[in-house]
Amino acid sequence: MAGNALRRGGRAVLPSGGLLVWSVADGRRGRRWREVTSVDGTVVRVVLLESAPAGRLVRLEIATAAGLLTLHPDRDGTALHGNVVTPTGVRHLTFDRLTGLVDGSPAAAAVVVAGLADRLQVDGTSRVDLVRVDDRLEPRAESWTVTRTEPGTWRLVDSAPDGGGGVIPDRIVRLDADGLPSLDGHAWPLEI
Repeated sequence: MAGNALRRGGRAVLPSGGLLVWSVADGRRGRRWREVTSVDGTVVRVVLLESAPAGRLVRLEIATAAGLLTLHPDRDGTALHGNVVTPTGVRHLTFDRLTGLVDGSPAAAAVVVAGLADRLQVDGTSRVDLVRVDDRLEPRAESWTVTRTEPGTWRLVDSAPDGGGGVIPDRIVRLDADGLPSLDGHAWPLEI
């Protein structure tokens, strides 16, 4: 984080064509991200992400037409746990991973790479075990390869052993000096 506490909001068009409205605010305990994605005026996903000052995921909440998902680290910080609430019931979740990647979420991608920023040099590569969540709220444990291609640019590649992975266009993550995704759109301060 650069300078004073960051408090900003904005809008952008995602590579998928969806409209993203977002806000981010730094606080004593870290950074809180909010996103709402809509397509043709219909909300398709709402995301709340909280990260610690060092970039570690603290809380992930997602709402879609499928239901509600919550994930957060357990007490000893060795796993993520939570649940998915749908019209048919509750599924309890536990993963031996500590970060989550939400399909199409610039904030979630920023949190994934923020944890690597201090230890991964340009042209360096690291494998990241994470929980990937789609809009159906069917999270799955995956391993991704993250390469820092430039000081503020990261490439995330699904490391699926079956060869089903590959570079997904919206997985090139560009961060500005404040650690925010560089998006085509507009941004405004949350406070005057």
